Amino acid sequence: MSSHLEEMGRNSVTKRKKTVRIFAIVAGVCLVAFSVFLATRKPVSMQTVASPLINKVAPPISGTTLGGERIALGAYYGRFVLVNFFASWCTPCQDEESALVQFARTNQDVSVLGVVFNDVNSSARSFLQHYGASYQAINDPNGQIALAYGVSQPPQTYLISPKGVILTEIIGPVNLSSLDQLITIAKSKGI
Repeated sequence: MSSHLEEMGRNSVTKRKKTVRIFAIVAGVCLVAFSVFLATRKPVSMQTVASPLINKVAPPISGTTLGGERIALGAYYGRFVLVNFFASWCTPCQDEESALVQFARTNQDVSVLGVVFNDVNSSARSFLQHYGASYQAINDPNGQIALAYGVSQPPQTYLISPKGVILTEIIGPVNLSSLDQLITIAKSKGI
């Protein structure tokens, strides 16, 4: 009888080992499939979206910059404006900041206006200083600007025409060549 119990015990251990192996194989296959999915999907960077704000007058932006000055989007009327919602804690914002700084320096006929999204002013100011940003950034302490633009998380960027109309909404980090291309297209259309 004891040999029968020992054999049952060994069978039970063998079944558990098989179950664990099968589970490990299935988990491995799922992990590989997910990795393939991530590797082959369209990158999030520079995805323009069909926003209901496109071709509409941009919602107003006004308030105090991180430097303590009062500013409004209307002050940029007659120029292209790139409005960028950002936060110092946002990794994609960190990824895109060098491109925004370079874009602002090389495109003198386009203004960049940052909007601080759910961040502490001192952190946002340090973030911009770290990257050498010279463009204005406005505080959005109660999130009303982000709400008006439909921003739920940064980075999110809007290209606004010289007449104050939203031309493009970009979700995710921007890059220099795509920003240059957007401006070139807008200018070629006589916007």
